[in-house]
Amino acid sequence: MTKAHRLKARKSGAPTAPIPLNFLLACSQLDLDNFQMARLAEVADLRRQIHSIFDRLIDQTSAAALAQWFRTSDRNALKHAIANEESPIEWAQRLVRQQRQRNEAEDELIPLPKMEPGAAHMAAAIRYQERNIAEGLCAVCPEPLAHNSVRYCEKHLTAARLRKKPKNAKGSQPGSIGWLHGEGFESQHGRQPGSLQTLAIARKKRSRAVLAQLGLPSESPATALEAAKEALLEHMPRFEKNAMTARELSDKANLDSLGETTVKMALLQLFSAGQIRRIGKGLMGNPFRYSKTDTETLAV
Repeated sequence: MTKAHRLKARKSGAPTAPIPLNFLLACSQLDLDNFQMARLAEVADLRRQIHSIFDRLIDQTSAAALAQWFRTSDRNALKHAIANEESPIEWAQRLVRQQRQRNEAEDELIPLPKMEPGAAHMAAAIRYQERNIAEGLCAVCPEPLAHNSVRYCEKHLTAARLRKKPKNAKGSQPGSIGWLHGEGFESQHGRQPGSLQTLAIARKKRSRAVLAQLGLPSESPATALEAAKEALLEHMPRFEKNAMTARELSDKANLDSLGETTVKMALLQLFSAGQIRRIGKGLMGNPFRYSKTDTETLAV
């Protein structure tokens, strides 16, 4: 097929006749190469035409859709929007406003969930109580509040007090002194000491035992302080490299029963008198440590 015949067939749009196998069998290698290149060139031309037609199809479809949108839109509003272009802030506000309107419309379509049985009655009762209390009335009935109550009248205040009465309580008026401490009422308060009181009593007994072992009377706190000083000096390390903390000295001298405050006061007085040496800053990780002074070491 010559080039002129190929161009004529392309312009006319008539389909090309199929190539017989005899022609391909009789062609040389060069003719086959030329034939292949010609077919590929025609394929490229056809593809280019297809793309051109497809682009024209998209353009015409877009133009038709645009015309349809103009038919269904308000032209005056479009002219106003083109003449008065909105800023990005106004555009964002308009979108938020439209989204809020859509959400409200959806909420109106969604049915409200049903309340649990008795919830409506409970809510009404709570509103009734709050309204009555705000008006100075009883939360249960429309009677005025009692003079010593902020929620109930005299009748319901008495009923509320009767719900939790003291054991073996006897008296005329609930809430009065006779009601709490009248005849026949036996209070259980103070029968057994509490934890702090029990610890204090046990500490006092141990302090007396320590003072008794040291041969000292136990009538005053000053006696315990002097006893603590003597015990601390007896167990105080001689050299600074062996200095000990207040906790270690208390454990070594067995002064836990005298209390931490007494031990610290005794150490402070000994340090103020120059009888012991103190090193450290008294902070966490670097507490005060105590040892005997050089004078005290020589005296010993």
